Amino acid sequence: MQTSRRFLMKGGLITALGSIFGATAVHAAPARRERPFEERRGRIPTHRYDLVIAGLGIGGIVTAIRAKQLGLEPVIVEKMSGPAGNTIYAAGFMLGVHSKLQQEKGVNKDDTPEKFYEDMMTVSQGRGDKALTKLVAEKSDDAINWMVDDIGVQYAVGNKLVWPQLERAHLTVGEKKPGGSQLMAKLMEKAKELDIPIVYKAKVVSLVDNPENGDILGVKVKTEHGYEEYLGTYGTVLATGGYSANKMLLTMMAGPAAASMPIRGSHTVTGESILLTAPYYPQVVNVDQYHSGPIHGPTGANPLNIVNNGIAVDTETKRYTDEGQTYVQMSRDTAAKTKGNFAYMIVDADTHELPILKNDWASYDLNHAPVYKANSIEELAKETGLNPEGLKAVVDDYNKAITEGKTGELTPPNSLKEPRAILKPPFYAVPFSGGMTATFGGPLINTNGQVLDTENKPIPGLFAVGNAAGGLFYDNYVGGAQLTSATVIGREIAAYIADEKKSQPEKKEHRREKEHRKEREPRRRERREPREPGL
Repeated sequence: MQTSRRFLMKGGLITALGSIFGATAVHAAPARRERPFEERRGRIPTHRYDLVIAGLGIGGIVTAIRAKQLGLEPVIVEKMSGPAGNTIYAAGFMLGVHSKLQQEKGVNKDDTPEKFYEDMMTVSQGRGDKALTKLVAEKSDDAINWMVDDIGVQYAVGNKLVWPQLERAHLTVGEKKPGGSQLMAKLMEKAKELDIPIVYKAKVVSLVDNPENGDILGVKVKTEHGYEEYLGTYGTVLATGGYSANKMLLTMMAGPAAASMPIRGSHTVTGESILLTAPYYPQVVNVDQYHSGPIHGPTGANPLNIVNNGIAVDTETKRYTDEGQTYVQMSRDTAAKTKGNFAYMIVDADTHELPILKNDWASYDLNHAPVYKANSIEELAKETGLNPEGLKAVVDDYNKAITEGKTGELTPPNSLKEPRAILKPPFYAVPFSGGMTATFGGPLINTNGQVLDTENKPIPGLFAVGNAAGGLFYDNYVGGAQLTSATVIGREIAAYIADEKKSQPEKKEHRREKEHRKEREPRRRERREPREPGL
């Protein structure tokens, strides 16, 4: 089941962040004259907005833009110097059923939100939150139409690019690659147009709460100048991403195999939504679940389709997995079943020329990743350090099983409907590992984006969006559903908070926060003369 596309250009993409997003920088923390430490104690600068958003991924910036459109004053605090989360690594798919673009092109006519919902639930093995899944399925068209009309995003539609091979996919197109980077650039342009403040190099280190009742008031951030507080009168939104770059959390929650995976996307998503909310007892779900894919770890080259063509052998020259599985499961098997999470795909000249593999070979070439080539299987084995006799025996057994129609009887079986024999030289060996794409777990949210506690009640003032939230995804996801859901839920959070402001403009938390700040001011100690003994 093919569910997504990712094209990684780690070195070039990270280096180019400044040129891609520098022109759209909106706001930076002002320089502040340094004072002696003793003078600064208890005098943390405090900034107040209608809502505070932690994280500059698609969920965070969509929430901010929509909030501004609805009359709110948002601020985004981001720990890096620009957008650095998984959005900029994504292929840029969003999913719709009957968007205006689909209607204009006359495609996907027989699809329905109900079918979209059923497909999402199927991929999540029925474990996705039903209300959240329904919300995404029903509001996906609104989200895409808003991206087109309000943000100016351009999409290519009408292609069957993701499972279940319907015409739901809207692929972001433009000058920046991959599509997620282009999508983020357009959102940044809109944020600049709306004059939304973005504070960079501001890492959230804790949530600020009301000491009387624990309601969330905002965040405390660490900047190059010291600590500061950003308080949201009507809400604080965590849009910090998952924990795919936090080895400790991965080991604890997803297991050592997941922690051993090289990262396929951002190296800056480190689990803040889980770590920061822990004192408030959120209902954390699906933390053992994640999305993975093949990658050449040292370079970031992506053999997305190669892994389902040919045979996979480990460094001991043995097949270890069913090549007919999804690339997600093949990647998990590679991490769990091979020594050092390392293997090779073996293909022949005919397979090498398949059009579907063109981007894969381009990725290896662009990233200067090794691809081994030889005119015989034995020579190929010597090139890679595999056992020549062993590899020849594996390939012969595989080819014989194809001829006899018994690939399902191999150990392990090969379930490809049309497995490709390895017969025509030159032969190729493609090194790869199972890679970590994104984690699925986090604090459970409701359809307003509010974080729920262990008693299934909203934690007042606290919201989460994107991979910082849990509940939608389990085991796998329909390609494009993550960007789509982050957009849908970000818009819902903005609408909910806008309604909150209308219903209670003189919110009590404003008064309580003032009292809270007063309590934290250093108390002046009265000077007293030393008492005489006995007095």
